[in-house]
Amino acid sequence: MDWARASRGAGWIDPALWVIWLIAGGHTPDRAELRAAVLPDWREAPRTAVDAFARASARLWEAIAGADEDPWTARMEAAARAWAGHRDGVGW
Repeated sequence: MDWARASRGAGWIDPALWVIWLIAGGHTPDRAELRAAVLPDWREAPRTAVDAFARASARLWEAIAGADEDPWTARMEAAARAWAGHRDGVGW
């Protein structure tokens, strides 16, 4: 969630955003998802919804990184792409 623009959404969205941050911080996608799995909302999240969120996040970070080429955005883009590839079962 972007707390500057708080809104209602599925309970698994916050952990999904954390997964990207954890990957950017050095976790593998598997390890990041294991960290999120301590939360019931994450464990109960529909797989197809999380998969779609991961793909959308990768596209979002690709657009952000394309407009702002700095190390931080590049790291976030790489993390989002790694997670989406993991969710799809292939590397991006």
